[in-house]
Amino acid sequence: MHDTPTGGIAVQRRSPEAVFALLGDDIRVAILRALGETPDEAVPFAELRARADVADSGQFNYHLGKLRGAFVRKTDAGYELTYAGRQVVGAMYAGTYTATASVDTVTVDGDCPLCGGAVVARYAEEHALLDCTDCGEWHNEFPFPPGSLDQFERDELPAAFDRWMRHVFSGVVDGFCHTCAGRMEGRLETDGAGLAGMPADAVFECARCGSTVRSSGMSPAFFHPAVEGFLYDHGFDSRTAPSWMLGGVGLPEATLLSESPPRLAVTFTSSGESLTAVVEADTTVSDVERGPAE
Repeated sequence: MHDTPTGGIAVQRRSPEAVFALLGDDIRVAILRALGETPDEAVPFAELRARADVADSGQFNYHLGKLRGAFVRKTDAGYELTYAGRQVVGAMYAGTYTATASVDTVTVDGDCPLCGGAVVARYAEEHALLDCTDCGEWHNEFPFPPGSLDQFERDELPAAFDRWMRHVFSGVVDGFCHTCAGRMEGRLETDGAGLAGMPADAVFECARCGSTVRSSGMSPAFFHPAVEGFLYDHGFDSRTAPSWMLGGVGLPEATLLSESPPRLAVTFTSSGESLTAVVEADTTVSDVERGPAE
C-alpha cells in the first residue's frame, strides 16, 4: 500500500498484520538479535549465520529473505538492520514486550520544590512515579521501559526516572509523539485546575495516534536555551541535576497574561537577577528577557 505522494514525499506502508507475523519464528528473532550485536555495522552472510547459530544454510537464507525489506536490508558489505529492525531489537533490550517489573518506594535525596516535603519514587505497571508525600501537588508519572531497571542500582533509579522524563518530554516539546513519532501539537489550557496550582496547563496531542501529554504550563519554558543558560549560571545544570533540585535556584513564578488566547509569563529569579519567558497559546516560547530582578 502506498500513500499518495505529497510535495515529493512518498510513504509505502505494509499491513501491520503481515509485518508482525514475520517475527513469529525463532530463527528470524535470532537473526535480528545477531544483527543487534553490532547494530551500526553490516554483517556478511556467513558471519551472520554463525552468530545466529543456524546450521542449515538454506533454512537460514529462507528466513533471512523473509526479514529483508521490513527489518533487514542487504548492502555491499552484508546485512544490516533497517530503522524498524533497530526498533525491534531496541525493544528486546528494553524489555518493552518481554519484561514485567515493579520497584518498592525509594526515598529521594532532595526535597519537594513546592513545599519542602519528602519526595519518593516508585515503579508499577510500566510507569515511573515521582511525587511528594506531603503536599501531593508535585507529581510526575510517565512510562519507563521495564527492561532498563536492572541497568541501575536501586538508589540510582529516581535520578534515572527523572532523566528519562526529561528526554521524552524534550521530544514532545520539539513536536514528536513519544508513542508513534507522529507530529505533536501543543496548546495552553486555562479551564479547570492547573497542575501544581499553575494558572494554565500545557497539553500536547498527536494527530496520528491520539496520544496526549499534560504538564504544567510553564514546562515548555524550561527547554528554551536562554532559560537553560540562566539556570546553569545560577547553579542548576539541567543535564545532570534532577528536576526537584530546582528549589535550590528558586521556583519560577507563573502569571497568566491573557485567557484568549492564553499566554503565560514564567519568571525565574535568583541572586538579584531575573529572566521572564512567555509561553504562547501553542506552547512555543517567546519574548525572553533577562535583567536585574525588580
